[in-house]
Amino acid sequence: MFTRTFFNQLFLLKPSQIPLTILSHRSITTAARLKKQLNIAATPRPKIEQPAGSDELYKRLYVEVRGHDPAVLDSYEKFVRLVSTELDIQLTNIENPPFFTERWTLLRSKFAKKKYWREYEIRTYYKKFHFKHLTGSTASTFLEYVQRNLPEGVMMIVERVRLESFSEKLVPPSASPSEINTDQQRTS
Repeated sequence: MFTRTFFNQLFLLKPSQIPLTILSHRSITTAARLKKQLNIAATPRPKIEQPAGSDELYKRLYVEVRGHDPAVLDSYEKFVRLVSTELDIQLTNIENPPFFTERWTLLRSKFAKKKYWREYEIRTYYKKFHFKHLTGSTASTFLEYVQRNLPEGVMMIVERVRLESFSEKLVPPSASPSEINTDQQRTS
């Protein structure tokens, strides 16, 4: 960014303002030297302000992975464990639900007779990862990294449970109905 603004300033100068030593083909220079030779002041960097408490909080994060090869899912499980330990994310549970089998009974070819039936089977294996207590930035970084390294032929489903603050209109359950009515009368 520095060099871009510097060179924009360089092209705003008139040719008579640029020393000939800078423009000669023999001089090799860097952006810092060129800036020093032309006496151009550094441009201030813009300040980015983030409001306090702007990050979301997630109570739980569920990542479900589906695929047709159990060895690929086992390898991906090792990868997810490694990433969660590196990012210091609490991995609470990994489920291995039983695989789902889908069977189709079809003719062997398009023009085959009825006696040439074949049975085809598709198995779908699952892995479910349960994570606890994440911030929004950590969750987005983790999910982006894990999704980019998803193996070929594997599907991912992500479910997030976000923490929200209670509304002002909600009343705690310990308050009796008479207290609620008196509070409403006071406000009106």
